[in-house]
Order: sequence, then C-alpha cells, then structure tokens
Amino acid sequence: MARKKTATGVITWAVIVLTVVLFFYTLRAISGETQYSYYTVASVFVELMFILLSASTYLDILRGSRTRRMFVQLFLWMIAIVSIGMLGDVFAWGIGMERFGWAPFTRWMGAFLRDAMGFPLIVVYSTYLISYINQDPQVLSRYAWLVGGLCADGLILVVIAQFTAVSEAQTWYLWDYPWLFLFFLALPMAVNIGIIFYFRKALTNRKAITFILYELLVLLAVMVDILVEEMTLAYAMAAFALLRIYISVQLEYEKQQEEQLVQQRISIMLSQIRPHFLYNVLTGIRTLCREAPPKAEEALLEFTSYLRANLNSLTTEECIPFVRELEHTRHYIQLEKMRYGDDLKVEFHIGADQFSIPALTLEPIVENAVRHGVMQREQGGTITIQTSAGPDGWRITVTDDGVGFDTQALDGSGTVHVGMSNVRERLSAMCGGTLRVSSVPGAGTQVELFIPRQEVEEE
Repeated sequence: MARKKTATGVITWAVIVLTVVLFFYTLRAISGETQYSYYTVASVFVELMFILLSASTYLDILRGSRTRRMFVQLFLWMIAIVSIGMLGDVFAWGIGMERFGWAPFTRWMGAFLRDAMGFPLIVVYSTYLISYINQDPQVLSRYAWLVGGLCADGLILVVIAQFTAVSEAQTWYLWDYPWLFLFFLALPMAVNIGIIFYFRKALTNRKAITFILYELLVLLAVMVDILVEEMTLAYAMAAFALLRIYISVQLEYEKQQEEQLVQQRISIMLSQIRPHFLYNVLTGIRTLCREAPPKAEEALLEFTSYLRANLNSLTTEECIPFVRELEHTRHYIQLEKMRYGDDLKVEFHIGADQFSIPALTLEPIVENAVRHGVMQREQGGTITIQTSAGPDGWRITVTDDGVGFDTQALDGSGTVHVGMSNVRERLSAMCGGTLRVSSVPGAGTQVELFIPRQEVEEE
C-alpha cells in the first residue's frame, strides 16, 4: 500500500508539472495570435486551473491515513477521472500544437478521453453517492449495476464513433448529433437524482442540495458546450462541484468517522470491563490470597495487564501488532480459567503473527466464544484460535464447540450483534479487513477475520 501511495503521488506530481507546462505553452501560443477563439482559450485556461486544484486536493487526501476506506477511494477516483477528462480536452483543442507531427494523434486521443471519461465518472459518482447514503452491499451493488448498465450504452457509442469517423464507406461523427450524446449522459444522471430523492431522509438539506447541484450543474454545462461549440466547460464544472462536495461532505464525513471510531473504542473497552466480570475476578483473587498467595500474585499481574490494554485502546488510533492483541487475549483467558478451571479449554495454533490488527479485535471475539458459546454448556468446551498467512493476507479463525446460535440473530440488537458489528466496522475502517461468522445451533461457532496484506504492510 505504501508503494502504491508513492507511485500515485509521483503520477499526481507529474500531472501538476505537465499542467503548468501546458499553461505557459498555451499562454505563449496565443500571444499575438488571433486564430484561436476567445471561448476556446478561456475554457482551456479554466480547465488547466481546475486540474491544478484537483491534483492538489488529491495529494491532500492521499497524505491522510484513511485512504483505504471505500468512500475516500471513490472520491479519489472521481478526481482522477475528471482530471483525465480535462487533460484530454486540452489536448483535443491542441492550442499551439499544430506544428508537431504527433498533433493529429494527440488531438484524437484527447477527444476520445474527453468524450469517454464522462461515463465512468457517472458510475463512480453513483457508487460514491450510494455508499454515503446506504452502505448495504446489496443496495450498493444493485444501483451500481443499474447506473453502470446505462453508462455502458453511452461508452459503447463513443467507442463505435471512433471507427465510424474514419470509415470510408459511411462516415459518422458523434458530435454531428450532440443531443444524442447528451441523452446518454442525462439518463444515468437522472437516475442518480432519483436515488437522492428516494433516500432523501438519509441526507440533510445541505447535503441533498450539494449532490443535486452536482448533477444539474454538469448537465447545464454540457448543454452550454453543445450550444457554444468553441468551448468545453463540463469537466471544469464537474471539478468545481467535486471540490464543493469535498468541502461540504467529504471533510465532514471523515470527521464523523474519526469520532465514530473513538466512540467504538470507548464502547468496546467499557463492554469488556463489566462490573460482574470485575467482581468475579476480584473475588477469585481474594480466595487465592488465602489459599495460594503465589497464584494470587500471578492473577493480579494478569488482571492489571488486562486493564492496561483496555485503557490503552482509548488512545490507540492505528493498528497494533497482532502479538500484542494475542497477549491481551491470553490475559483474559487466564482470568476466566481462574473462574471456570478445566471446563474452559483454549488451544492456540499460531501459524503467523507478523501483522497488525486494530486493538480489541481478537479478545472480544474470544470473550463471545466463552460467554455465549462454550460456557453455556454444562460441561464447558474448547476454543481454538488459529492464524495463517497467505499471498493475499492473514486469516484469524476462532472456533468453539459451544451451543452455537442462529446467525440471523446478528441482524438484531443483542450484545453479540453489537460486539461483532463494532469489531467488523473498526476492522474495515482501520485496515480494510473483513469478519465472517458461521454458526450452527448446538454445534458451535466459527469467526474468521481476514487482514489484507497490502493494507497491513502500510501500518
């Protein structure tokens, strides 16, 4: 991930340098010249300015530590696509490039990028919008496929036009029928506006207006470009709307996510230190003080280490080494074994431990296995903790032979649901990981955590 960020940053700086060169080259080309339309020159300069603004915004987001979140990645993709479209349009006009032999190819490629980039931009924007309103994977997939299918028609039209434009049998130019092109753009954008109204209750007035203005401003700019054939402002308007979204939506979303992660850490830390659990531990230590003072001392050390790890999680904003989380889990297990004795059995099969995970990730899952799994059986049971490394990442599996449960109960609001949802959300936000639960009533439960390798390498 770190190498990917570096490569992306280098490319972005290259775009900035290219834009500055094009700016001064265009300025030099128009000095003393009258062959270029005022509208064309003005639109090219506006696009170059917005390329610089978009690239600087891209770099600003790239420096952050939350670029692994899908919502942020989608925004970065939108900025990249808009910048490619604007660069394509600058080369399509080709101000001052007529003297070069490669100018025809550059203008053709620029025109193709200008015409084509609008459709993937709509798809990514639609996915971005839905992921903000409703993060249900099924809802996200359904609407993304709908908008993607509508945009595919327009993109196919652009590709076909590249061949018909050079056909000797029957030449057909796309921009001889600009309103047809507008139709293929407007149809998926109308669907996006419909999505905004459909999920209106999930948005504040300001955010709903911001998202709708993006669609309307871009559509208006495309119509102006059709009427005034000597300029292209659609991508510049899209860049302007995206920068407005960045200020009014993206930054606020990032702040909310950070606050949510803090609240989740506090919530899970408090859930681990239950009064009943504390009472049982302290009672057990008091008993050991009378019967086996050396064991009481060991239990007290385990207890203090356990409390310290929980309190440290409040200030831990990044992932921690897995060995630390595993050590914290062992402290918890020792405290529970002081209460349950041989009825609680835990087996460790640690095949890999050189990776990082969010704090309080493994321990809550093991605690669920103890409280809601094996210790619900009269004879107790066994919990197995296993880790393995693969080419794509690391897997942590926690299996128990307890009472099991109906996995649909995770859709409820019980303690198990809250704990699992908390771990799943922090796992996804902090290291791009996933959590999968499988259980059969009466046969036990298995929880599998997956940590992508490229995400963890950055940590």
